Amino acid sequence: MQRSYDIEKTLATIYEAVSNGDATTLTGLLTARDGLLFIGTDPGEWYDDAVAVQGMLIAQAGAGVTVRGGDGIGFEEGTVGWIADRGVFVLPDGSEAPFRITAVFHRESGGWRLVQEHASVAMSNEEVIGTSL
Repeated sequence: MQRSYDIEKTLATIYEAVSNGDATTLTGLLTARDGLLFIGTDPGEWYDDAVAVQGMLIAQAGAGVTVRGGDGIGFEEGTVGWIADRGVFVLPDGSEAPFRITAVFHRESGGWRLVQEHASVAMSNEEVIGTSL
């Protein structure tokens, strides 16, 4: 495997499209193949087909949320690439919510297309299960 600046640029494009409410760019970066999975930060955000993911992206576009990326590093091997990052959602009132993201991409039609994305908001073990591990 090797570091992939193309994967890093693709994630930056996703962040920019979210920040600009650009659902067309977001949906254009999705795989055209079976297996698409999008898990968001909300417990109800589990989408496992292209129509559902596209609908969610269109519905959320223009919500006024911008994204500031962290120091994600992407990798690729053949037709598969992946990245992990720690970013920040900047809400319309200026407040910030840090998040973590992992994403898997597949090389299709001359570019990287999103196959799987999982975003989460970190909580301590004490908050979730009541004890330190």
